[in-house]
Amino acid sequence: MNSEQGRSGIVWRTRSIILVTAFTLCHMAIMGQTGLGDSESYYWTWSRHMDLSYYDHPPLVAWLIRLSTAVHGDSPFCVRFPSAIIFVGVCWLIYKTAYEIFGNRETGFWALLLFNVTPLFAFGALQMVPDIPAAFFWMLFVNIAAKAVREDRPLLWYPAGLAIGAGLLGKYMLAPLVPSTLLMLGFHPALRHHLKKPHIYLGGVLGLLAFAPVIAWNIINNFPSFKFHLVDRNVEEHFGWDHSGQFIGGQGLYMSPLIWLGLCYAAYRAGKSLFAGRDMRFAPLFWLGAPPLVFFYYIGLWSHTSEPHWAAFGYLTLYIAWGHYLATRREQWKKFSYAAIGLSAALVATFYIHVFYPILPLKPKYDIINELYGWPEVGKAVEEEYAKLPGAQGKFVMAHHWVMCSQLDFATLNKLPVYCLNGSTDQFDFFPDKIPPAGADFIFVADNRFEEPPDAFYLFDRAEVAKELTISRGGQPVRQFVLYRVYGYHGQK
Repeated sequence: MNSEQGRSGIVWRTRSIILVTAFTLCHMAIMGQTGLGDSESYYWTWSRHMDLSYYDHPPLVAWLIRLSTAVHGDSPFCVRFPSAIIFVGVCWLIYKTAYEIFGNRETGFWALLLFNVTPLFAFGALQMVPDIPAAFFWMLFVNIAAKAVREDRPLLWYPAGLAIGAGLLGKYMLAPLVPSTLLMLGFHPALRHHLKKPHIYLGGVLGLLAFAPVIAWNIINNFPSFKFHLVDRNVEEHFGWDHSGQFIGGQGLYMSPLIWLGLCYAAYRAGKSLFAGRDMRFAPLFWLGAPPLVFFYYIGLWSHTSEPHWAAFGYLTLYIAWGHYLATRREQWKKFSYAAIGLSAALVATFYIHVFYPILPLKPKYDIINELYGWPEVGKAVEEEYAKLPGAQGKFVMAHHWVMCSQLDFATLNKLPVYCLNGSTDQFDFFPDKIPPAGADFIFVADNRFEEPPDAFYLFDRAEVAKELTISRGGQPVRQFVLYRVYGYHGQK
């Protein structure tokens, strides 16, 4: 490396550090300014009941929340703090992998910029959800696997196996990395010797050991989480134009249209560089990106329960491929790339502004930002009405959906007994104390999303409206809550 190349590398490394630092400070400045989202409050409720795993997802998100809140207290910022730190780790692994594969720090910078301005990841960095720690272990595995094949170091399959096992503690969506890796090693003759040695298989055993808490929880509880994800969610699996359109449209919306198209094209070009150009540097980027993406698209197009963000992990390695082409073929890639970055950054900025000042013409019921507002006021009102109920023993709080129950639990900081009885299975069904005491009085909470009164679901002596709350945002009413006093609970209908 000559001195000019060295200076250039320092410049791009410095720019990368400034970029990640700026985005991280922005995330941390914002994340404590709103209440928790519905899923975040759900995961916080899990963290109050520490376990080996949980019904909807593996346990890592709850474990991290419990660790953070045990140190810093129960607040939205503290719940989300692990996400901000782990997101920096994801950025570091993207940059590190890009530099190690291509020896070019500019590639790492462009990959980081494209990644950070993608709406899905820019929004995800503000939340404590399973996807962020899972993305970290996805990229950790990619980094280790790329080094194992590039440097012919089969012993690296042991930490690679642990990375997948740890990632599966975050989200089941890391599972496609296993067949994708085997496809990569089996397809290329120069890599097949890895399959003839025991290390990759023993690394898989280490991964299973890391994943053992989830397996144990499912065995103890008769495999409810595995059944939910593998069977129950796919009972009505079939192709439908409406749902397929929603999934494809969701890719454009979540990723931003030009970023999404650019990543798809980067997958094509990476495959061309690998198969036609015989450039083995692209092997881990293509095989650990494109095949998982095909799998996620299959699930997304055929399963009616799929969500657009499920495909997110498949794009991670493609940011590096795009960064490489932009760094080395600037004239061919710059116009589209700059347009993609500019449009995506504008979308992210609009969303960030909308979080605090509603500027998008959305009906309140369908504006997901509204779920971040109103719960402190509701929590205070619930505590006041709870105190008015007669008797000191047995009384409780209840709602009919896990969204409402979780938000109530966080709004009252787990000080009041919250029950969540309904006809669907959720994590509340696996908590030790899940059945309300018969004959007790309770506060029931409904809102404009889940507006049915308590007599639609439960048997009791009588009920009365205790209080109605209107939550405003930007000077406009966006949520309506109704609190009921309910006397003499006798069970579900």
